[in-house]
Amino acid sequence: MMDGLIQISTQMAHAECQRGIDQHGPAASAHEGYALIKEELEEAQDEIVRVEQQLGHLWSSIKGNDVSVYPHYLKQIQQTAILAACEMIQVAAMAEKTLGIAQTNK
Repeated sequence: MMDGLIQISTQMAHAECQRGIDQHGPAASAHEGYALIKEELEEAQDEIVRVEQQLGHLWSSIKGNDVSVYPHYLKQIQQTAILAACEMIQVAAMAEKTLGIAQTNK
């Protein structure tokens, strides 16, 4: 099951890499590639922190037996986790974009 998700994610990262190249051109240097990867990773980490916060709110509502807010927190967790996954696909895309430089400089 995970194999299919990996394959789809790889295709999405490649498509995002191509979109980025079409829009902004290839990475100009390894330094720029590093910065692109770092920026996307920081954005992914921000989303992960949000998921952790939302999970804490969900746990508080579970402990307080406040079932009326479960769907709200679960939907937030779902949406934020998808945003985190998208950011990580962008990390992979920027790594692919930078790989072009690494392969050129062999």
